[in-house]
Amino acid sequence: MTGLLEIKEKIKNIYGKFDVYLNPLFKFILALGVFSIINGNIGYMERLNRLTLTLVFSLICCIFPVNVMILLSGIVILLHLYALSLEVAVVACILFLLIALLYFRFAPRDGIYTVLTPLCLHFNLGPVMPMAVGLTGKAYSVISVVCGTVVWFFLDGVKQNGPALSSSSEDAAITSKFTAILNQLMGNKEMYLVIFAFVLVTAIVLLIRNLSIDYAWTAAIIIGSLVNFIVLFAGYVLLEISGKIVGLVIGSLLSLAVALVLEFFLFNLDYSRTERVQFEDDEYYYYVKAVPKMYVAVKEKQVKTFNSKNGKKTARKRTSGY
Repeated sequence: MTGLLEIKEKIKNIYGKFDVYLNPLFKFILALGVFSIINGNIGYMERLNRLTLTLVFSLICCIFPVNVMILLSGIVILLHLYALSLEVAVVACILFLLIALLYFRFAPRDGIYTVLTPLCLHFNLGPVMPMAVGLTGKAYSVISVVCGTVVWFFLDGVKQNGPALSSSSEDAAITSKFTAILNQLMGNKEMYLVIFAFVLVTAIVLLIRNLSIDYAWTAAIIIGSLVNFIVLFAGYVLLEISGKIVGLVIGSLLSLAVALVLEFFLFNLDYSRTERVQFEDDEYYYYVKAVPKMYVAVKEKQVKTFNSKNGKKTARKRTSGY
């Protein structure tokens, strides 16, 4: 455990020194992943599906706030959908406008959750997001997760029904395309199930992690993972959605591991040294529970210096710690 704490403190120290350079780098990598996945799944416009443009878009996103990444991603998606079908692009544009009104009204500072949610769903790590929001965000931050979930299911449906929605299909009427794309969005029972599970998990994790109990974050992560698994498992069985159980088990275990890593870096406490303090002022009595953070004990390092003139060596001690 001491070795892990040392690694953690070293990472924190490095990040503290070079955050000016690391933050843009992280945003560049995130944007590169976002645009690569967009082009790889719905890359219907060949002129946009180029590495040079992806790199340029990623460089732009690494300079500006995350909301610029969301805006630019939406534009790229609309252009790809326009190349597929005008009707699909119109429906997507209306959907994005509604999501933007909801997002910028309630959670404009939670853009990172909106960007990460489709990525996590793409890699079958969806449960990570409601637990991360419950651990680090506010109650309204779940709106950003809902927005990202709706976008991912919409684009996944477009990808699965791409040939039927293509503008090149002459026998498909405009009204039938609108009907198909709206039914795909409004009638997607799995999307509603996942949104319900994510909102419920976020509320449970947020409630438990704010309790004054030992290992609150650990309990919130474990209970949140179980609730997410039970709700989605029961929903898949009741809705007769097949082929999802194995992915659900693997995704739940991976999401649990990621959430525990997040707890280690953000909320690692030493409950063995818990103290309870009581004091008062003119109007109130205060009962405070103080739990210290885990830290690495100070180590002593012995530094030897050699004198080249007389061949003698001396030793002195230097203390350092994390």
